Amino acid sequence: MTGKELCPICGGPLAIKYAGLPECGRCGLAFRAGRYSGEPAYEPGLEDAIYSGAKTVLFRGALDFLGAAAPRGGRLLDIGCAGGELLKAAAARGWLAEGIELDPALAAKALALGFKVYPRPVEEAGLETGAYDAVTVFEVFCVMDKPAAAAAEIYRLLKPGGIVYIRDFNAAFHLPLYRLELAGFFGFLGASPSVLHNFNFRAGTLRLMLERAGLRDIVIRNSRPTEGDPYGTGGRLGVFLAVALKILYYTLAQALWFVTFGRVCAGSSLIVTARKWPSDGHSP
Repeated sequence: MTGKELCPICGGPLAIKYAGLPECGRCGLAFRAGRYSGEPAYEPGLEDAIYSGAKTVLFRGALDFLGAAAPRGGRLLDIGCAGGELLKAAAARGWLAEGIELDPALAAKALALGFKVYPRPVEEAGLETGAYDAVTVFEVFCVMDKPAAAAAEIYRLLKPGGIVYIRDFNAAFHLPLYRLELAGFFGFLGASPSVLHNFNFRAGTLRLMLERAGLRDIVIRNSRPTEGDPYGTGGRLGVFLAVALKILYYTLAQALWFVTFGRVCAGSSLIVTARKWPSDGHSP
């Protein structure tokens, strides 16, 4: 970091609080100093465990929410669609589903299912303005090259009244764990519970980014955890104990969220929903 670099989300000043991670003193964004790779990297076979099992319930919850928010359905764009698991579930509910996926092998799987898949970042894909009734983004903002530009592009792609459904990791949870990992706190367990990517968002950071993109009716809440331990972060704890701890922590985070009337999101991941309204700010 040169000392002159500013936060790519809000333009605020940066400081190094964690090894190699400049952090914005204004919005709380933390990101890798040696960035960026727009194309995600998966260990062989890992994507099957993640998308075909661990996230099935999360995808179902997203589609339940979108079905209630947009009962007429329409066109859905899944950014970071991987092998098309969410696309397939959305199509089964009547959505005309399309995806964006930069990984060629994963994109080929989604294409083989019959879905239209765009192999470029959303802000470079050249899609039609106001074409989509819903956009889903599961753990992709954190690995993007230009997340603020992507948020603005999502706004452009949505129809008036259209909704975006986002799941991403919560830096307010993972950064303190990362500090403990650096101190060797989890070494005896062989565990690595923190998840850090190019960009690491707190709830307020995501809210600010979406507001600046023009989105409104922003609601942020804790996300339930993935099923099992597909990343193997529990180490010697094993799957059973890792899952038990995830459920216990999620329950505590939800209790905190309720008693603070939704002001404190302490979960390991966040669900964010927002809408695009006409420029007068009123629903159509």
